[in-house]
Amino acid sequence: MVKFCGNQEGVRLIFQHNIDGPVYVAGTFNNWNAQATPMHRIADGRWEATLDLAPGEYQFRYVANGRWFTDYAADGIERNSLGEYNSVLVVPQVSEAASPVEQLPAAEKQVSGVKLRRPH
Repeated sequence: MVKFCGNQEGVRLIFQHNIDGPVYVAGTFNNWNAQATPMHRIADGRWEATLDLAPGEYQFRYVANGRWFTDYAADGIERNSLGEYNSVLVVPQVSEAASPVEQLPAAEKQVSGVKLRRPH
């Protein structure tokens, strides 16, 4: 699950799976390093990491006990070179001139849809 926390607070990724840790998130933002970005257990079966990402599009997956997991509740999914699916995360550009009311949807937006993208 992806949750936007506003420009200053970053992007929160939440992995829900009944699995022992450690759990990491790997993606284009950390050169797919499977141990660079640890997630923290916030409840049984619930892991969280907050990332400070510039606006743009990223791909990612969760890694736990050597297994890779796709987040189907992200902004979309794309098939990778291994025939599996990467999650797609789109960090929106938020205008500094926008009023607090205009920023509200991006400040606390929970993405629940999945869109399958066609290969290029």
